Amino acid sequence: MDCARHAVAGAVAITLLAGCSAAGNEKLGAATRQALQQQLTQGVTTKAQLEATLGPPNRVTFERSREQWTYEYSHSTPGLLTFVPVLNLFVRQSYVRRKQLVVLFDEQDVIDNYAYTDGTSTTQFGLGP
Repeated sequence: MDCARHAVAGAVAITLLAGCSAAGNEKLGAATRQALQQQLTQGVTTKAQLEATLGPPNRVTFERSREQWTYEYSHSTPGLLTFVPVLNLFVRQSYVRRKQLVVLFDEQDVIDNYAYTDGTSTTQFGLGP
């Protein structure tokens, strides 16, 4: 009886985890705002130090002829409505956590400024609000 309960719990856990997906820079995904504030210092931290910490950026652009690096990470988890029989034919729900770090370098390849955002959102497709 106890084995059956564990088997059902394991099957439910696998089903729930199977719908999760992640994309982007995993090191940014694991980082906290506090850790980034300790590792990134304007006027001190270099491009090489940032790359050693987080790896290569997801995107490199130029802002007023200065290099700008963007790191992105997102993780999506299906909502409970996705697993309700019959209802899941009409409604899909997911919770998405997004992180983004945008870093602007000066002419000496030192961090001039950076912005970090970390937020969650809920997406729902189909019937409902």
